[in-house]
Amino acid sequence: MGEYFIGVDAGTESVRVGVFDPRGRQLNFASFEYKTYFPHPGWAEQDPQEWWDALKNAFREAIKKSGISKEEVKGIGVDATCCTVVFLDENKKPLRRSILWMDVRASEEARFIAN
Repeated sequence: MGEYFIGVDAGTESVRVGVFDPRGRQLNFASFEYKTYFPHPGWAEQDPQEWWDALKNAFREAIKKSGISKEEVKGIGVDATCCTVVFLDENKKPLRRSILWMDVRASEEARFIAN
């Protein structure tokens, strides 16, 4: 039974999961993409369920291909894109697609506040 570590990088276009040994050597890597929706000019949204599905798929694939068991994972580090808004209900379920950092629908309001 070994000790391994998982690194998760959730970016604008995909989530990437790497499995590493204690010396930092990569055993395996998996990546799954998700879609960005542009329902109107200047809008940019993503579906939080698609993030979750991509993370689960990438995690499973990276573990499977590395040949380790989930019980051997001793730590997980995560980073993600910042400035993305997710609206949740009282049960912490997303109410709508998230508004991404690149969304500029409120640029007129931002100019008003800045002046």
